[in-house]
Parts: sequence; C-alpha cells; structure tokens
Amino acid sequence: MRRLALPLAIVAVLALTLAAAGCGSSSGGSSGGSSQPSAASTNHTPVTLTVWHPWTVSSEKKGFQRAVAGFHTQYPWITLHIVSFPDSTTFDQQVIKAVEAGGGPDVAITFSPDTVGQYAHDGLLVDLNPYLQRDHLSTGTFAPASLTYCQYEGKRVVLPVLTDAYGLYYNKDMFAKAGISGPPKTMSELIADTKKLTVRNADGSIKIAGFVPLITQELDTPDLARTWGGQYFNAQGQPQLATDPAWAAALTWQKQLVDWYGYTNILKFSSTYTPQEWNASNSFETGKVAMVFDGEWRTAMIKDDDSKVNYGTAPFPVADTQPSLYGSGRVGGTVTGIPKTSKNPDDAWLLVKYMATDTNFLVALANGLGNVPTTTAAANSPDLTIMTPQFKTFVAVWNNPKSSYTPPITASGSGYASLLTTFDQKWVAGKVPNLQAGLTQVDQQITNQLSLGQAP
Repeated sequence: MRRLALPLAIVAVLALTLAAAGCGSSSGGSSGGSSQPSAASTNHTPVTLTVWHPWTVSSEKKGFQRAVAGFHTQYPWITLHIVSFPDSTTFDQQVIKAVEAGGGPDVAITFSPDTVGQYAHDGLLVDLNPYLQRDHLSTGTFAPASLTYCQYEGKRVVLPVLTDAYGLYYNKDMFAKAGISGPPKTMSELIADTKKLTVRNADGSIKIAGFVPLITQELDTPDLARTWGGQYFNAQGQPQLATDPAWAAALTWQKQLVDWYGYTNILKFSSTYTPQEWNASNSFETGKVAMVFDGEWRTAMIKDDDSKVNYGTAPFPVADTQPSLYGSGRVGGTVTGIPKTSKNPDDAWLLVKYMATDTNFLVALANGLGNVPTTTAAANSPDLTIMTPQFKTFVAVWNNPKSSYTPPITASGSGYASLLTTFDQKWVAGKVPNLQAGLTQVDQQITNQLSLGQAP
C-alpha cells in the first residue's frame, strides 16, 4: 500500500465554528482505540472534533459546510474543526500516515472505498459495529450495495455518506435520427446501436462515435465483465480471470468493437475527445459520442455546463445470457469513519452517525453535490431537488440488490486492478496473441502482488 508522508505544504484549513454550549461530563470517555463505546450520555462538556475531508472544489467544500451546519442543532456542545486537503488523490495515504504516527483527525471522510480493507485489517479505524448495536441502528438503513465496500472481514469501519452509481447516458436526438427507439439492454444491442450511431469522415476516421469501448474516463474492464456476471476472486479468495468465462467473454466483446472501429481510429478519436471529462467540452455533452458509461454526477454537470444535449439515462446493458443482472451496476462513493487515535470517539460517532443517517443532512448534501443519497428516507424526501427522471436511474441502480462496488476490497487496497488495466490496453492493441494464456498470467501477477501486500 502507498504510505506517503504528509506534504510539507500548508494544508488548507477551514474552521467551521459551531457555538458550543452545555455543561456536565463529556461523552468522549472511551479510549482512542476502544471497540466498546461508552453508554450514551445526556450531560456534555464542550469538545472540538477535527474532521478531515478530501473535497477540493470550492462549491463542494461550501456545500458540505452548509449541510453539516445542522449538526450543531442536535449536538450543541460539539465544535467542528474542518480540514480540507488540496489533493484528494493522496488523501487516504495522508490519513494512514498520520494515524500510524499517533495523530490524525477525530473523523475522516474519504472518496476511496478501496482503502477500507487496509483501514480494517491494520486496525486504523474503529470498528463501528458496537456503536451500531448500542444505538440499535440497522445496516438495513442502507442499500445492500453498501455492504460491498463498507466492511472487511466482518469489521464495519466506515458508513456511507453519499454514493456514486453508474449507468448509460444516451443522446436522444441521435437515437431518433438513427431510428433507435430506446437504450440498449443487452451487450449485443449495444454493439448494434453503436454501429448505427457512429459517423465516419470520408477517410474512414471517426466523426461521431456511438460508444467508445476503450478503458477511458469512467469505464473499466470489470464494468464490462460484470455484465456477464464476472467476479475477480473465487470462494477461496484466488483470482479467477482465466477460469471465470465472463472475463474472456467481456474482453472478446470489447475487442470485436475496437476492431470494427479500427484500433488506430478509435485510439485517435478517444485521445482527442474523451479526456475532457470535467468541463463543458466533454465529448458526450458536445455531441461527439452518442452513448457513455458514467456516474450520476454527470446530470448536474450537464446542467451546470449549460449543455444543450437532449439525453436519457438507463442501466448499463448486460450480457444476453444474464438478463437478471439488468438494472444493477457499479456503485461506491463517500464513506466516513473514526481513526483509532481519536481522542473523542464517542462524540465522533455522533458525527459519523449524523452524516450517514440524518435525512436533512443527506438531502442538503445530495442537492449540493449531485450525488446519490444513501438512505431510503433521503432518497424519498420531497426536498430532494436533483430527482430528475435522468437522476432516478442511478438511485434505482444504487438500490438494486445485485449492485456492488468494483473492484473487491482487500487488505492491500485495489492496486491489483491496475494489472488488469495494463493487460486490457495490450489486448485491444492486438499485442496479446492468446487471451486465455494472458489472463492466466494476470491471475498469477495478482496472486503475487496480494501476497506481498502491494498496491501502486
């Protein structure tokens, strides 16, 4: 696992001071690493909780501050000292480094469920199960999908705050022009529609792509394999890319479409248009691509970018042989937990529980950030202003019992996934002479990496 030192640059600190009040004894009576919470108390002395989060965009930081301000109404003795890190990509490594050194925040909020396995395995975050039991808070409060990325080996060290869910965006005007009545539901339909929607220039290069089958932006190899029901590991925890036929089927499907485009053509097109993911020149928003695999946040971006694209959303297609999987998809997003070094774990739990379950907070945050609310009550709230027809697709994906986080959680993170990505890039380029032999080799590479506890 990457273990990087805290940067020497000054970390941007935003202090959110909620007027503290009340008197009596503090509820933070348990030790930092205790797995047995103190009994809930009604008498409290003022306490300050340090909260670390990785939101870097100004509007997102402000949105979080506005949403969490309601915490003071319920817990007036608690002041929040909120620290925003300027680089979200190294956030978890900074948390891990600080906690291992005996410091760190009282509450950590992260975008990376990938690290939950290490947090749990190394005992860096407090197991929340005793708190859940004490307060009679059922995990049924959340969709079953949260179980796939909020625990590791029985330890629930984080709870979901908001989530991301993924599906298919499609251009309605392009569909109508091509005579396509609705979004594809199967992978064979996806190929057929892609060919109908693609427009080429006179020299054969791509003017408009129906669907880009390369691993770009949000699409990843497991997203293709999951449509065939593919799983990374078998029941014994061993990688099974070579023995689970879903992987070969998905990669064969991908290569078929890449070859139809022409590898050089699709690579050139992709490098020209698809990298513009986070601004108004995004390839889907500007009509360069008819269908994309993307997350729910794109609905807010399309609105904010004032894009004129007439679009719909749907679950991502599934293999023709796996119709029962339709409606499910990849999920996973923001989670929060209590570092073992917290000096006020019981008070910290109040904040974690608030951010994970308080409907007003979740609705306010979802409206501000454009992400999927993680409780049924929040998703059904009449105050949820982002609940457009397009957005509802992703709420349904989140609540589908067959949805899950990808890739699976391990004690060393998800670095093993990069091995598959590298292989996929060689595969679509025509540099893998034998698919089965290549997948066998990747299985061995993953086994070796996990045995060493490595992550990139």
